[in-house]
Amino acid sequence: MASDGLDARRHEGSVAVLTAASRGIGLATAQRLVREGARVVITGRKPQALALAVESLGSEDHAVGVAGHAADGDHQDQTLDTALRHFGRIDALVNNAGINPAYGPLLDSDIDVGRTVLEVNVLAAFAWTQKAVRAGLGTGPGGGGRSSTSGPSPASAPPASSAGMA
Repeated sequence: MASDGLDARRHEGSVAVLTAASRGIGLATAQRLVREGARVVITGRKPQALALAVESLGSEDHAVGVAGHAADGDHQDQTLDTALRHFGRIDALVNNAGINPAYGPLLDSDIDVGRTVLEVNVLAAFAWTQKAVRAGLGTGPGGGGRSSTSGPSPASAPPASSAGMA
């Protein structure tokens, strides 16, 4: 048993795909999954940072990186294909990619900012999930696959009164 009371190898043999995992919360999640026995395919926009993250996870025995933008459909396909080719299946998907390209009052933002946020934070996560299920998420030995979505939380947004909505 791990010191936090969880089974230290509870993800033994499973394969997880994590978006935006070359640093921060995504990388920390990948590190925990690997520590608990999983193999991971991680994504990130910067190839050099991604290569360092893969190395920190134990190289290609435990992790593979695929550089690209989370909202790019071709990148999504390439990443899922890499998981299947390299590790043989997909048991979990962590949609960690998210953006917040504008700060300040919401009502002062251009509508295109809203479109961009929806494209990356919502529609890309939806597409990743659809494609992962089609690629076999949930059909492995453990039964139903796992998918989670993270990103900027409502608690990190400015209060409504500061967004011109008081």
